[in-house]
Amino acid sequence: MKLSVPFLIFSLLAASTLTLINLSLIIYAQVNTTFDNNSSSNMTNVPSLSTDQRDISTSTNVSSPNSIPTAQSIFDSGTMTLPSSVKGVIIFIPDEAHHPPTDQKTISPKNPNYVPNTLEIPEGTEVAFVHDDPSHLHVGIVKDKDGNAIWTTIPVKFPDGSDSKTLSVSGSPYSISDKQYSPPMEGKIVVTPEKSTGALTVGGFFCPTKQLPDCKSQFLKAGFKILSEHNFNTKSVQKDISGPNTLLIYSTTLPVKDAITSLGPIIKSLPYK
Repeated sequence: MKLSVPFLIFSLLAASTLTLINLSLIIYAQVNTTFDNNSSSNMTNVPSLSTDQRDISTSTNVSSPNSIPTAQSIFDSGTMTLPSSVKGVIIFIPDEAHHPPTDQKTISPKNPNYVPNTLEIPEGTEVAFVHDDPSHLHVGIVKDKDGNAIWTTIPVKFPDGSDSKTLSVSGSPYSISDKQYSPPMEGKIVVTPEKSTGALTVGGFFCPTKQLPDCKSQFLKAGFKILSEHNFNTKSVQKDISGPNTLLIYSTTLPVKDAITSLGPIIKSLPYK
């Protein structure tokens, strides 16, 4: 059978067009399949935030804008090094601070007698003590580098605080001891040449972890800001101390004397005996 030339041309063009359409469909299908696979693979390979990572991202246990050390670093090292933004520091005397480590009654191994155990402050910073060791009277004695007693605090009862003192760089480093309970009660204050230029009063505070929401609520109502917190477990022969505890690091614009007054009711609400 004879076919006309136009018919042959039409047939060839139609066949070519169908071939191109099929080829396009194949390529599209391959590209689309590859895209979907990659999308699925990428979604699988992108790590989702674990619970711990989410906790870290919202944790208060990070350095503050004023470079005040975190609760964890103070717990681990026993040292609090403060910037010039701090004007006052309240050293915390924890429950059972008068016991030696061998009695297995102190809350924290690095801060058993004072929080912090070692304090580094800029010159011009006001220092005071607050008392959370029920049924015991504490009189702090601060000596300069030559061993001269330059400050003996007023007798401090639970849950009150001491008088305050501004220490000079010339007598640094200073030792801290207690009139009746040294040893074991020992601490250290280092005054640096940097001048205090701020208005913050800061300090540390132990609270049973189960009572943490109440502690934090009381702090906020009293005009304090919680800068960081660190949870830990205390192994103690004394039941009111043993178990989960939390170290809080706080700040306030209240003067030291007023801050101590505001801390009293919070300390009194703790179960430490």
